[in-house]
Parts: sequence; structure tokens; C-alpha cells
Amino acid sequence: MEIRQLKGELIFIRSNELNENPGPFCMSFDFDLKSIMTSINMVGLINKPFIRRSKSGSLDIITGYRRILALKALNQDIIPCIDLTNSGLKDLELLLINLNENIYTRGFNNVEKSMIIKRLLSHIPVSIIYEHYMVPLSISGRKELDLLIKLDGMTGELKERMARDLISMKAFELLSDMKIPEVTIISRLIEDLRLNFNQQLLFIEYINDISANEKIAIQKILSDDMFSELLDENSQNNPQRAKKFLDHLKARRYPVLIKNEKAFLKLVSDIGLPPNVRVKHTPFFEGPGYALEIIFNEGRGLKETINKLIHLKGIERIKDPWTED
Repeated sequence: MEIRQLKGELIFIRSNELNENPGPFCMSFDFDLKSIMTSINMVGLINKPFIRRSKSGSLDIITGYRRILALKALNQDIIPCIDLTNSGLKDLELLLINLNENIYTRGFNNVEKSMIIKRLLSHIPVSIIYEHYMVPLSISGRKELDLLIKLDGMTGELKERMARDLISMKAFELLSDMKIPEVTIISRLIEDLRLNFNQQLLFIEYINDISANEKIAIQKILSDDMFSELLDENSQNNPQRAKKFLDHLKARRYPVLIKNEKAFLKLVSDIGLPPNVRVKHTPFFEGPGYALEIIFNEGRGLKETINKLIHLKGIERIKDPWTED
């Protein structure tokens, strides 16, 4: 098989001629230049960037966007490049050169995947992307692909959080249909409180439901003094702050549930169960009945606990907290 040779010319470009804004072939976002700079300092520039002069006379970076930024950061005034202006290659072919240079050497974050999809869509139909690019880009299905297409149009602030995997794709799915100011404030709180992926879904679900039920804008709900004080609270660690934050939202979203939970906890506490015994209800009191949990080390201890429970006064008062006596 004949190996295709790229027809390019070695040229030397002044660094200020190369635009630092990502061009039509770039697929890099939220990266650290330190490792590339270290490599260049140690062994020099191994792979020369590919560039092309556009019809307007400006230079498009085809490959090596991060290398060029690293060279600029190292105050390199002259950068050797391979010029593909007269190669006869079309834009799609140039894009695929960059994609293939990257796809087998590194992984892409979600924002980079969205950039790649957006650029491919300007040349080929989405059906071709479904057929040929889902597996190489590690995209699970059409639903994820559609979300990645939406992600390309989001604000830079949200993209940075998505690139660093601070916000899950499931959370982004809920955010993607919301207004930009709402997305901004929610994503900031997710980062500030370091909510894990499950907590993110709960947060968005609670805040959406509260907004719909109370007919109040999300921004107004989250401007509550309680939230401001919580974010300024230094006496608690992040897990504690996150739990307090979600508990506050949960209480506002389910006031009757919280009232019943408090009543149930007080009822059980007043009975004075042994310290190794717990009575648990199903989430949201949705299931029938309760569960009794006994922690013990050996059968003798279990028997003693059971005897205590048999003779414990008031245990018969355990019931649904909303029922009348």
C-alpha cells in the first residue's frame, strides 16, 4: 500500500503572526502548557506545527496549537512550521489531519469533543459522524452526541467546568435547557460547594421544582441570605456545607416530608432505644412499614438487645408520624 505523503514547505514564521485564538482546525481546550514547555526546553521542538495561509492572508494553525502557545510562552520569536497552503488539501482533510494526530495519542475532554463535532458538522452530515466517529471519540450514543453539540454553544465559564469534569454530563443535560443566567449561577455553586455527581442532580432537581412550585426565579431563590452565609461559612468543611445546602433545599421542596421526618425522629428518640438499635423508614416514607436495624458482635449481645426491646415501654407508639392517635 502506498503511504500518502503530505506536500508541505518548511517555513519560519514570526510568533506574532500566529493567532492565539483557536482557529477552524483547533480541538484543544483547558490544557496545561507546563509539560509541553518542559519537553521543548529539554529536547527542542520535535514535531513542527502545520499551518495554512487563508485567502485573507492570515495564518490558520492546522496542528500544533498547544506547541505554538508553548513556544510563545518561552519567548520564541521564530517558529518553524510546515506550510500546507499549496498542498491541495480541502478543509475537511486538514481537519482530519489534526484529529488523527490527536485521537490516538491522548483523550479528549467533553468540550474538546464538542469542538470536534461542531467542526465536523460544517463538512459532513451527522449520519456520517454517527457511523464513523462515535467509537474513536468515546461517545456512548446519540443522546450524548446531541448534548455535546449543545455544549459547544455554552458560555466559556461552563465549558471550563465541563472540561475539568466538575459537572457531569447528566447534570449538563438538565442545565442545557435552562437560561444562561440560571446555568451560570447553578454551575458556580456546584463548583463552590464541590458537589459530587449525585448531589448535582439533586440540586438541579430541587431548585427546578421549587422555582416551578413557588413561581419564583431560580436566581432569586439562590440569592437567599442563607445561601450567601453558607458559602461564607469557614467553620465547616465542604461535605458539611454541601449537605447543609441540599438539606435546606430539600426542606423547602418537601416541607411536609421534613415535618414528618422530624416528628418521626422525635418519636423514636423519646422511646429511648438501645444505642445499637435504629428504626429506619423508606425514602420519602414511600414504602409500607419500617426496618429495624440491630448492630451486635455475637448472639448473646443480640439476645440481650431483643430482650431489652421486648420490655421497652413505649415501643408500641412507633407509627406513621402523620396519623392521629
